[in-house]
Amino acid sequence: MEATLLYRCNDITGESATWIPATNTFMWVDIDNGILHCLDSLHNCVEDHRFPEMITSIVPSGDCNKVYIAMKNRIVLYDVVNRVFDTAVELTHLTPALRTNDCKSSPEGRMWCGILHMKNHVKTGSLCVIDHDGRVSTVLAEQNIPNGIVWSKDGTLMYYADSGRGCIEEFAYDQATGTVSPTGHVINVPEEYGIPDGMTIDDNGNLWAAHWGGFGVYVWDVKTGKLIDKVEVPVPNAASCTFGGENGDKLYITTARDGLNQEELERFPLSGSLFVAHVDSVKPGVNHYEFRLKNSI
Repeated sequence: MEATLLYRCNDITGESATWIPATNTFMWVDIDNGILHCLDSLHNCVEDHRFPEMITSIVPSGDCNKVYIAMKNRIVLYDVVNRVFDTAVELTHLTPALRTNDCKSSPEGRMWCGILHMKNHVKTGSLCVIDHDGRVSTVLAEQNIPNGIVWSKDGTLMYYADSGRGCIEEFAYDQATGTVSPTGHVINVPEEYGIPDGMTIDDNGNLWAAHWGGFGVYVWDVKTGKLIDKVEVPVPNAASCTFGGENGDKLYITTARDGLNQEELERFPLSGSLFVAHVDSVKPGVNHYEFRLKNSI
């Protein structure tokens, strides 16, 4: 499979590919520039929403016109129509050197947030969870670069990528308590494939991982740990991906210019743009659950 250019832009770090089915909208962020991009897929137009600081992730809410946005050290609820936001959760345990990274909601509505150190990426990060009452707990400490998170169809398994360690790990997931325990199943990504970043999952339970430095989205069989397919992307740093479109037959892929030198930027001028691949034969899984924070909507 091959991805083609959908929207040319110059995102430093295009991330958090998110499909909002109620409005047929695809959203993604440029972390460093604090931009939320909103693609109206029916009219094929993009609107940019600019924030006063970096934004790292998008998580749906119970209102199709509002989304949760992860900023450096807080979660805000953003009204896309009126372009205003209010702080929903403060991540008061973060030092100035730390920031949020990939964030996703679990099937029962807790928000999982990757936390990374902005300079030192060795055992300085963590994976934390925000409960329905806004309470924040650290679940996995001494992580390197916490990234993509998805859940199996029945919600009993969580998959999580640590880009710094180049692996995707499987955890047993307890929806009642929001606790995880490692199953021992790990996909160790060979260096020549780049490093796993943002992920999505299909209906068969296969993981579709954007690989930073890998020129594509790699499809992994979680049962065997084997690579079964690849979506070629014509730039080095694929950062995140998700299924979307009215029929769920599109794979949206965000990319980044970060980490490329001037020669590489000249060779790959579309870096930082949005790409799409048509995946008619693939049935998507559920990838974007709502964050159910009490008294916030």
